[in-house]
Amino acid sequence: MGEDSPRITLVTEYFYPEEASTAQLLTSLATGLQGDFDVSVLTGRPNYHPGDETESVLTREQHKGVSIERLPATRLDKDTLPFRVVNWITFTLLVFWRLVRTRDSDDVALVLSNPPLLPLAAWAAKRICGISYGYLIYDMYPDFPVALGMISEESIVARWWERVMRMIYRDADQIVVLGNSMKRRLTSKMDDDPAFSPAKVEVIPNWEDGDFITPIPKSENSFAHEEDLMGSFVLLYSGNIGRFHELRTSIDAIGLLEEQGRDNIELVVIGEGARKANHQRYVEQQGIRHVRFLPFQPVERLPETLTACDASLVGIIPEVEGMCVSSKLYSALAAGRPILAVVGEDDEVAWAVRDHGCGAHIPPGDVEAAAETLAEWADNPTLSEDLGEHARTSFEANYTRTHAVEAYRGLFEQMHAHL
Repeated sequence: MGEDSPRITLVTEYFYPEEASTAQLLTSLATGLQGDFDVSVLTGRPNYHPGDETESVLTREQHKGVSIERLPATRLDKDTLPFRVVNWITFTLLVFWRLVRTRDSDDVALVLSNPPLLPLAAWAAKRICGISYGYLIYDMYPDFPVALGMISEESIVARWWERVMRMIYRDADQIVVLGNSMKRRLTSKMDDDPAFSPAKVEVIPNWEDGDFITPIPKSENSFAHEEDLMGSFVLLYSGNIGRFHELRTSIDAIGLLEEQGRDNIELVVIGEGARKANHQRYVEQQGIRHVRFLPFQPVERLPETLTACDASLVGIIPEVEGMCVSSKLYSALAAGRPILAVVGEDDEVAWAVRDHGCGAHIPPGDVEAAAETLAEWADNPTLSEDLGEHARTSFEANYTRTHAVEAYRGLFEQMHAHL
């Protein structure tokens, strides 16, 4: 790397060697950009599993040419909200101090929306010492917690948070969103601010590793054989089972199919999360027999678990439409299975499924339509295979790491050109 190579700093709480999806994506992006840029990363210390060695982690290290600096933020129990907020605050303050202390007019920073307070560090650093920053939005705040009922839109916290975010949006040199639905929401939100330029909002989707996740035929899938999934048409949901994930429509669709005497269609849910127990109780109370819950599987088995099915479920409640894009979209497309998109009308997943002809969009709550779609796919293997092929083709054409790295390369070149 020559001394004159443009410098960029990625700011993320999670990075290599973390296994969380955000860490994997940012690590992949950083190593992909290294070579064209001098890439460095500001991150936290890894959150290892209990009992793992934590003291030996290096404060500074190199990973595939990328310089990593780990800030000594607190690592309190992240499953407890007050402790998690303390972690957010300490990491944000340390990032701010680091950006101000080592300011460089030739450096640009890309900061994430998670943790939610993090972009405030870049905004304050720009005001004090003029750094250039881009803002990568995975989730929109405070929109997201308001939509989930976690805080009231009229609360002091939400109103303060909204004012702060509007400043961050206005002063960012570039803003990256994951889809057009997010761009529409953001530009509409900022429409009343004459100082905000919609032209700086760029859509760059996330991606999946298409060499790791490939369309394995179900008949050759060891996980499908282990879990006895060969004798039925399987709709698979894989991932976090959280507050904003929509599973009830598909669960009720399976129940309706059972009432119709269709015992060859089932829903398999792999994962954990805040709503898992509620869904399990509901299935038991309703006496639905063809819904199965399995625990998270090892990461190395993802190529098998994601393809041990005949169709993939991506479900998001409509209340958070335009505030995020489900990461399940990319893995489902890479797996080469039809996608049952149970999301809002203008959700990014709905647009992708319609535009690429790789599945069906079902409005949340439309149980009859979901049941009819699953029955049609189960009765017509050629149709579902064609939809699956369209899914993989659209993945290779739009959602690979190469596409993302090229887009971010252009973004950073543009930012450096305006320094």
